[in-house]
Amino acid sequence: MRCLAFVLWLLLTGAGGASELPILSGPAMGTTYRVMLAADVPGMARGEVHREVEAVLARIDRAASTWRDDSDASLFNRAPTGDWVTVSADLASLVETARVVHMQSDGAFDITVGPLVRLWDSRGDEPTVAAIAAARSRVGMRWVEYRPVTAEAGPALRKSIDGVEIDLSGIAPGYAVDRIGERLVSLGSKAHLVELGGEVRAWGRASESRPWRVRLRGGDAEDGTPHSIDLADGTAVATSTCRLGRSPIDPRTGRPVAATTLSTDSRPRRTATMRAASCATADAWAVAALVLGLEPDDDGTFTAPSRTAGPIGARRAGP
Repeated sequence: MRCLAFVLWLLLTGAGGASELPILSGPAMGTTYRVMLAADVPGMARGEVHREVEAVLARIDRAASTWRDDSDASLFNRAPTGDWVTVSADLASLVETARVVHMQSDGAFDITVGPLVRLWDSRGDEPTVAAIAAARSRVGMRWVEYRPVTAEAGPALRKSIDGVEIDLSGIAPGYAVDRIGERLVSLGSKAHLVELGGEVRAWGRASESRPWRVRLRGGDAEDGTPHSIDLADGTAVATSTCRLGRSPIDPRTGRPVAATTLSTDSRPRRTATMRAASCATADAWAVAALVLGLEPDDDGTFTAPSRTAGPIGARRAGP
């Protein structure tokens, strides 16, 4: 998506501060993750919990990574047109969520945008109208069919035209946050905060007296001061930013999004911080908000529509 997700730093929370809370961390998906527990998981050593988190990350990497040839996503991308490709439940769920956001955002979020991204990345000059049109002909969720996890034959994907591929980089980190948090709940954790590459979601509270709090580092405030927000139980937030030369591509036009808002260092930049009930949804909508030019809520963040809502139409910034 050629979009930067700014890191959300975990702030001191609870009576003794974050330094006294159990923290698990490590590399994942080309970035890093952090898990902060309100308390150790009953009956489990911290190392055991850490291995469970790593197992979830490894499972999602096998499903969604386009950097490994044996992942489900890579197998689909290489598959012949018309052939069903059996995929994991994780990839099927990712595609289903991506399809919902694609529909609600009027096509602003599209996991098949890869041909357009490569076109703009590979050229020094602006691509011709003909080259953009040729790349756009291979972009569109309508070219990807999928069987859901509930299908009798099992989850699977197939493409209906040649050259279609999927790239989950704009949604997989948030999805991983969701799955890690749910696994911790199943192990017995009552409250935890999970962050991966700038996408974060809260479960429970940091303590009886305080909710989880995160700091959005990226100059969200006009004076460049980092903006801190509290996260209620079940709330996710994701922040995406584009600059000149590193902007998401609008799948509907085939052209990069303009970075028109000047930051404190006088460089053009646009940022969107999205709240949602799931981190996968917040992750995808943070990109869509930049493409659509949505107007933020009063607190400077955006709130994703519910999963059952129809296409968005009104909250646009400018014409």
